[in-house]
Amino acid sequence: MKKLIIYDLDGTLVDTRRDIINGVRYALGELNGPRLTDEEIKDCVGTGLHSLIRQVFRTEDDALADRGAKLYRQYYKEHMLDHSHLYTGAKEVLEFFKGRTQAVITNKPDPFSTQILEALGIANYFIDILTGNNGLPFKPDPASVFYLMGETKAKPEETVFIGDSLIDIQTARNAGVEIVCLSHGFTPEKVLEEAKPDHLVQSYPEILRLAREQHW
Repeated sequence: MKKLIIYDLDGTLVDTRRDIINGVRYALGELNGPRLTDEEIKDCVGTGLHSLIRQVFRTEDDALADRGAKLYRQYYKEHMLDHSHLYTGAKEVLEFFKGRTQAVITNKPDPFSTQILEALGIANYFIDILTGNNGLPFKPDPASVFYLMGETKAKPEETVFIGDSLIDIQTARNAGVEIVCLSHGFTPEKVLEEAKPDHLVQSYPEILRLAREQHW
């Protein structure tokens, strides 16, 4: 039985794609950045805000990245819930595991992460929401997973990570825990298949079936 269930946020629990893309496009427009497609922007998501901005501006200039990140934050603060919503079935999985310990690890910074989860009515399911500015290294460094395992006294075999990206797969592997990858997020299913996660599913109802089959 799994004792600790860890979730990624963007592309895993919450479909934040449209609002993130709109925020990035706003910053690009204000600073005359390159014209990018939605897919090109989406492919840069997942490694933290400053990394996202550096990638979309195609720059190593920290000053430009700082300006872009500031503009993104200004826009995103007002628009982060314009289109973002829970994925179908996510609430049911959270309910299924509510007798266990659940937490979120995301490279997305606060206050956005916690505010989104609170606004969507699921923040109370988690003992902790470890964000990109909490002082621990970004995923795929396993430090956040180890921290939660230490706090909950959960062994690797008692822990499962639910994510949607190659970064999530690598994080779980680095921590020695089981990984379930959802193909509904930011990473194409074929790319996830090639990375060979422990489980690859298309939706939360499939996770619910998997949990029952595996006696999690």
